[in-house]
Amino acid sequence: MPQLLTPELDAAPLLALAGHWNLLAGEHPSLSAPLTEVLLSLPLFPTATEWQELSGLGLPISLTSHGHHTLADGGPSLATYPHRPHTVPLAPVFVRDLCGRVIHTGLLPLPTPPATPTFPAGCADVPASMGGAEYLEDALFTHFTLLEALPPSPTGPRSAANKAALLQAAYASPGAVPYKIRPHTFYADGWRLPQLNRVFARRVVGAEAQAETQAAALLQAWANRPADQDYEAFYEGLGGAAYMEELFLQGVTLIPTFEAYNGAFQVGADFTLQGVEAGRAVPGLHQIMAQQPSALPAGTILKVLAPGVVTATQVTPAQVVVSNGASLTPTDALLPNLSLPHPHVGGQWGACWLPTLSHHFAAPAIWDWLPSGHFAQVAGPLWCPQHYVYGSTAALVRATRRPHAGCPTLLQLPPSLKNRFAPVVALTYYDTINERTKAERLAASANAATAPLFGSALDSLPLAQTVAPVGYHPLPPHWPSLTQAAWFPGVAAPHNGSAPCPPELASQLAPIATPVLGAATLSKYHGVVTEPLRHLLSALHAPTTHNPSAPAWLPELPAHQIQLNVKRLFANRLYRASLTLQHGKLPEALFRFKEAALAWRRLRYRLVQKYPAALTHAECQHLSLESAENLAHTLPADAHTAAQAASAAQNTITWVPAAAATALHAAPRPAKVKPS
Repeated sequence: MPQLLTPELDAAPLLALAGHWNLLAGEHPSLSAPLTEVLLSLPLFPTATEWQELSGLGLPISLTSHGHHTLADGGPSLATYPHRPHTVPLAPVFVRDLCGRVIHTGLLPLPTPPATPTFPAGCADVPASMGGAEYLEDALFTHFTLLEALPPSPTGPRSAANKAALLQAAYASPGAVPYKIRPHTFYADGWRLPQLNRVFARRVVGAEAQAETQAAALLQAWANRPADQDYEAFYEGLGGAAYMEELFLQGVTLIPTFEAYNGAFQVGADFTLQGVEAGRAVPGLHQIMAQQPSALPAGTILKVLAPGVVTATQVTPAQVVVSNGASLTPTDALLPNLSLPHPHVGGQWGACWLPTLSHHFAAPAIWDWLPSGHFAQVAGPLWCPQHYVYGSTAALVRATRRPHAGCPTLLQLPPSLKNRFAPVVALTYYDTINERTKAERLAASANAATAPLFGSALDSLPLAQTVAPVGYHPLPPHWPSLTQAAWFPGVAAPHNGSAPCPPELASQLAPIATPVLGAATLSKYHGVVTEPLRHLLSALHAPTTHNPSAPAWLPELPAHQIQLNVKRLFANRLYRASLTLQHGKLPEALFRFKEAALAWRRLRYRLVQKYPAALTHAECQHLSLESAENLAHTLPADAHTAAQAASAAQNTITWVPAAAATALHAAPRPAKVKPS
């Protein structure tokens, strides 16, 4: 798991607050409403002193340099490595707006996207004072999904029976899943910032009226310009980029036109970037006054008839003339099958495609917030490295061995990725299990515990032949992901509840990438393993039948942990005083959040322990935990008994040691609470 930085690392770059939502403690992002006002008030780029004050309050935040808001829960990695919860990126911390500015996406876990193409509440531009801004285009921001199929570490259960159960529960046939080290990130190629068709405008508190006056003055200056002065001359006459940056700091953003960051790319046959066309018009930011014949892609801005501006309170669109040229959507590209889980894809059928040829990268990849608040790609060449293999995947894995030369808390961007695009490719290697690799990672430097692959026995073995063709690589059955209904019912497959694939696109859908060599052949490529592990692996090569859903991998908690009383945490006067110093409403807001979190956790455990049939049905129908509880009493008792027996036989529900459980945040010197 990527590193969480501590206050003493003052020299570490790119330190920014990020959300960290621990589902093992019930801290689900959907429960964050009481904290909204507090999260909006926190310093997104805290000093060491500010972080010292925040870090002990029990808020769902972290100080990280890995570039992601994260969600942690139980999973196979928790069973195998009790110190490592199953952690996935929920959204990127840094994105790029249409002006090219780097924007922090705030701390609201599921923000409400504005109807206008501006940013949700809580976002902020990255200040020049943030140390390490120069690393934004020179470092990797990559998590990994590690499909371990290993017995637990020495800190876990040691019996052969427990090892076999955990291994089988991870997934029954590891040889059938050749792609086991999967990048999981929103940053294209692990480092390119997600591009949005939105513009950010600063809200200067107390100076909103002044910003509107400045915006009106800019538009009036355009109206009063010499009759023969074009947009470029007008822009330079005002002072160019320096003047526009000064306006931005005062709360006025000039809507980009020619210089917008969504122009078409010119890509060479070797996938290198040759150049970029002018920007393209965006509904809500550009009013198209006319279209003209042009060889440039459709929507490319050819002429600016009037500038546009954005403030914190209103948008005045720019008036433009655009090209009526050809569409950038390729007709020879495979399309993702949105009936399969794609948690980070939110566009319509055909809006995203698998880039396998150089011209497939002509259109920029565009990201946005969905109505549900989830962050996803909505258009352009698909970036989904958790389910497709890219030409950059092997380089990302190798980069985990190389900390950045300027800062050991960052991963070094391989030079081979600079100014290049990485296509979707066939898998020509096999991710094997090598216990020597695990030993080397465990014996690495003192900082190795923060490395993405720390403790993993997975290794890549080049085979110089096609192991699996271009296509969708499913996760093993029951592997936790953002499409798990218990996490986010709204994004479970089928994709966002969308309509079926249009018939005219059906022939372009990418197939599931079944291994060409087959599981039996691939099994002999398992690397250096001990004999006990080899025996366990060989016993599991035969595929087994699995229930279509898996309720949860959860720590086994004693009853007193399930019934924790939040009042015990808030009974400490010093703790309440610390909360009040941070924000006057924080004590009440955090109390309500913790109460809701414990209720969510109790509900989840109650369903797993008592009503597994209802939970399984809810998972299959992509329903929430609350809906599963409503179903619980409508099913006969023997249905739950049967589900428990099936789960025990198929390892669809697995408990891990109580030592791995995450308890409620502990206040300093917890006080006793009088019985009510």
